[in-house]
Amino acid sequence: MPRIPWPWRSRRRAPTERAELGRWGENVAARELKRRKYKIVDRNVRVGHGELDIVATDRDETVFVEVKTRRDQAFGGARAALTYTKARQLERLAQTYLRQHGDRSGAYRIDVVAIDVDSNGDYSVDVIPNAVQR
Repeated sequence: MPRIPWPWRSRRRAPTERAELGRWGENVAARELKRRKYKIVDRNVRVGHGELDIVATDRDETVFVEVKTRRDQAFGGARAALTYTKARQLERLAQTYLRQHGDRSGAYRIDVVAIDVDSNGDYSVDVIPNAVQR
């Protein structure tokens, strides 16, 4: 069974199984967002027929964060994993979330955290603000 890194330790090897890799990536993303002074509001929120990985605030703006963790660079890595279809779905989920939570201000954005893991288990984290343009 692969070793999951402790949240307070950095640069440990990433897990190999897909579900564990996804959970691990979301934890890495949350730590990076906190380091950048985002306030995490919620994680893994089911909205309609989809899920928002992380809901946060950055200053007075609501930020919906999609986390993409990839081990393989064959299709462009984590940065290239956000498709047009997924971007439109995130837009719909964000609007639904805001309606359900009574936030009518409309001040929100969608960011992506791209995490690429190499064959040695080392990884890089890239936060892409406003990754989905409205």
